[in-house]
Amino acid sequence: MLNNHRSAVLLFLTAAIWGGTFIIVKESLTVLLPMAVIAYRFTIAFLFLFLLFRRPVIQNWRSALRPGIGLGIILTLAFATQTYGLKYTTPAVSALLTGMNGVFVALIETIFYRKKPTRPTLLGLLAASLGLALITWPTQRFTFDLGILLTLVCAVLYAWHIVALGRAVTSSDPTTLTIIQFAVVATVAWAFTPGGFPVALQMDAKTWSAILYLAIPATGIAFCCQSLAQRHLSAVSTAIILATEPAFATLFSLLLGYEAFTLKLVTGGLLLIGGAVLSTVGESFKPEAGKMIA
Repeated sequence: MLNNHRSAVLLFLTAAIWGGTFIIVKESLTVLLPMAVIAYRFTIAFLFLFLLFRRPVIQNWRSALRPGIGLGIILTLAFATQTYGLKYTTPAVSALLTGMNGVFVALIETIFYRKKPTRPTLLGLLAASLGLALITWPTQRFTFDLGILLTLVCAVLYAWHIVALGRAVTSSDPTTLTIIQFAVVATVAWAFTPGGFPVALQMDAKTWSAILYLAIPATGIAFCCQSLAQRHLSAVSTAIILATEPAFATLFSLLLGYEAFTLKLVTGGLLLIGGAVLSTVGESFKPEAGKMIA
């Protein structure tokens, strides 16, 4: 029981760390281009994890290379759409919409793998749809802005990544898969970063601090916390705790003045988070669900 409590604390810590990334990415975008933020984040995260787990990577890289590259491409697209979307929307809205990936996982499993949706899954889809409508429907006239569209695409891509990852880890080492994915994301991001690595010379201490937070706590350490926690907690318990990530992001966004406190935002956010939890319970996610989605 003590291990379960410690694992739950680790997962709440992970959700809180990921919740804080939305504001930090938003701030970083005032200095760096979106692909540069991604490039630095995943390059440092790759080096950090590779130094920790170089032995299993050297032993298992051949079997994990092909699925790792495929997953890395999906993850690159997910982070690109999320980061570009943050240029046009607030951290709270970005986090809440990204949290819909749990609903989209249920839809992907239903449509492509012909899994019959359970009652909690259908209720979760309904709740999330109502929450999305509340958050995105302005008081005067309807506008579906670029930030919202990009973030919804991001949520679909994260869902696709979760489903694909759940199948890949059955035949490949999870840690090696993760490190290969980080390498793919970093490589693609550098290829699309104007100016390349010399951009680092123009970064001040505040920007470097933000990048290091995104790379080490929010990517490397958060991944390790989740992996340790899932030794003792079920997949459903894990996914439910990680569904609190948008709540942390919204709280930080409200406290720091990025978002105005409105009944519409709070109600829509609760419906989105509740929908994600219901969908998670209905689908009984695999242990890998939720990894690397912040």
